[in-house]
Parts: sequence; C-alpha cells; structure tokens
Amino acid sequence: MAHAPARMFVTKALHSLTPPVLAVPAYRRLWHSSLLYYHAYHFEIVTAGWVVLVLTGSPVSVGVAGFCRTIPMFVLGLVFGTVADRFRRTDVLLTVQIVGLCASATLAVLFATGMVHLWQVYLMITLLGCGWATDFSTRRALIAELHARERVVSALSLESMSMQGNKIVAALVSGLLLATGKPALCYGWLAIVYACNCLAVLRLRRQLEATPPEQSARSVRLPISVRDGLTIALRTPIVLNVLLITLVMNLLVFPYQQMLPVIGRDLLHVGPTQLGLLAGADGIGAIVVGAVLTRHAHRVRQRLLFVAGAFGVSLFVIVLVVSRVFAFSYATQIALGLCSGMFGGMQAGLILNNVEAHLRARAMGLLAMAIGASPFGILFIGLLSSAVGPTATITGMSLLAIALMAVIIARDHTFLTRRSTSE
Repeated sequence: MAHAPARMFVTKALHSLTPPVLAVPAYRRLWHSSLLYYHAYHFEIVTAGWVVLVLTGSPVSVGVAGFCRTIPMFVLGLVFGTVADRFRRTDVLLTVQIVGLCASATLAVLFATGMVHLWQVYLMITLLGCGWATDFSTRRALIAELHARERVVSALSLESMSMQGNKIVAALVSGLLLATGKPALCYGWLAIVYACNCLAVLRLRRQLEATPPEQSARSVRLPISVRDGLTIALRTPIVLNVLLITLVMNLLVFPYQQMLPVIGRDLLHVGPTQLGLLAGADGIGAIVVGAVLTRHAHRVRQRLLFVAGAFGVSLFVIVLVVSRVFAFSYATQIALGLCSGMFGGMQAGLILNNVEAHLRARAMGLLAMAIGASPFGILFIGLLSSAVGPTATITGMSLLAIALMAVIIARDHTFLTRRSTSE
C-alpha cells in the first residue's frame, strides 16, 4: 500500500499533461494516424528535395519538385474537399495511405535497381501531393465532427503540434538516411510508415463503423457541390480574410521551405545531416505554441494570433536567409516555428467554426486551394534564385507579403476587433 500514493501521483500527473481533446476515443485513434501521416509528409519533403538536388544540381529542379507536390491542392483542393463531403471520411483516409504506400514503394524499387529517372520522381511526388490535398480536407473535417465547437481549435492545435513535432523527427531521420547515400533506403522507410498508417486508419474505421456517414448530399452533383463551396468565402468575411492571408503566405513566404537544401548547401555550407537538423528546428517552436494552444486556445484572441504569426514568419524568413552562421540560423528557425505555430494553429479553426457543419470539408478544400498556391511561388523562387540568388529573392518576396497582408487587414477594420463564439 505504500506505493499507492506514488502511483496516484503519477496517474494524476499524466492526466494533467494529457490534452483534454484526447479523451474522445475516436479522435485519439485519428491522432495516432496523424502522427504517422505527418511523419511521412515531412520525411518525403526533405528526402525529395535533397535527392532531386543531387540528381540535377539545380535549384530550379528542386522548385519543380515542390511544384509537383503542391499543385494538386491548388487545382483540385475544392474538388477533393467535395469528395470528402460525399464519402465516409475513413474510406477516403485509407485510400490516401494506400496511394502513399504504392508511390513510396515504387520509388524505393526504382532507386534500388538504378532505373530511376527524374520524371518518375516528379510523377510519384505528384501522386503524394494529391494524397496530401485529400487528407488535408478530410482529416480536419473529421476532427471538427468529433469535437464540440469550443474544442475544435484545441484539437487542431494538437494536430499542428503533432505535425511540427514529426517535422523534427522526420527531418532528422531523413538526414541520417540520406547521409548513407542510399535513397532506396529512405523511400523504403517511407513505405513502411504508410503501411503502418493503413493499419491505424483501419482501427479508426472499426471504431466508427457503427456510425453512418454524416454526408447527406451524396445525390447532389459534383459541380453543384463545388459551386456551394465557392460561395462560402464570398458570404463569410472572416473566411475570406483567412483565405486571402493564407494565399499570400503560401505564394510568397512558405516556398522558402523548398529552398532549405539550397540554403543549407550554398549559404551555410552544411551536409544532409545538418540540413535535417535545420529543416526540423522550426518544429521546436511550433510544438511550444501548440502545447499552449491545445489547452488555452479558448482564452486567446484567435484572429490577432493568426495575423501576428503571419507577420512574424515573414520577418524571420528574411533573417534566416541573411544569416551565414548555422547556429544562428538554427535559432532563427525555432523562432520562425513559434510564429508558424501561431499562424497554423488558428488557420483552420477560424474557418471551421464559422461555416455550417455540412460544408466543413468543402471549406477545408478552399483552404487547401489557398495553401496550394505555393507551387507558383516555389517555381518563381527557384527561377529567381538561380538568377539573383536565394537571399535577394526570399527577402523581396517576404517584404511583398508583408505589404499585401497589411492591405488585406486595412480593408476590413473589424477583422481584428470582432469576436466570434469560438473566441
């Protein structure tokens, strides 16, 4: 009996550290799937960027790889969101994992046999990008369905924290495996992660299989569903503002992430292991923010935090490309992650809590399209970096983003002062 008080103390301590949103059994299983999927997502970004750079030696080719990954979100984001509103969420998630497993296994075989060509890498990256666009809308709509409105932002903050935490681990693992000089090993690991996630989604589906699909608009034609989704932004000012700021950030600021291999090799003169550390450093800051928001999202001014995060990311990106010292760049990435966590943690929640339940996946499809504008920024940043260098290019794009966001906020003076029910 002497150990009983100690066990009770440990139990209470663990309970106090566990986010309340994990008390929902179905969401807990969905979160387990998220951990695996976010690992795969960030692992593939670092791996593909370095592999393409080694194959071609061209920053433009790295930009094309990023374009292939993100263009599906821009072109088909709303369509994928509409599909997610018409089918059972878990079936859609399972399909995404199967596609990822097939694409990564194909690349592993191609690299292992020495039969790989650049076009094949681009094709598989595009398939993975289609999966990401579909998962983005589906997973966030399902999160909103599993929680009360006041808990949605907290759950999304936990997702953001999980995503950034996996970014650290995935970038480090990718750097270590790339250091072996065997891309086949990297893509083999990616295939294993996707296979494990297939099992995780099947467990989630069993948990929810007694619940009939929530989608009641299966008979509505796809074009009509897409049209309904497009009206969301036009009739909801807060959704429109979030989408516009997201568009600017992903077109002009976040494309810097695709240039991290170039920043590491050409500006900081480091190898793949240090690149892995640098690429994952912003996850440290995002985890800190996510941990706070998971418990206290209902106490903060969500719109103000969203805007502050956007401006902060834009400023710290400039600092990052000016730096020539790895330690300083690493610290800057952490600070950048703090701001990115504020921006990303509020982004989806501000939209989900201001649209009708049956339109949530389509609203996430609109957000996916705004995020999907990044391919054009990625191509531009790659082309211009080849001409004038990454420092001048990224600095100029970030300053333009700051100016455009100031205009967006100025045209709606109530955006930062209004309070919604979720705040």
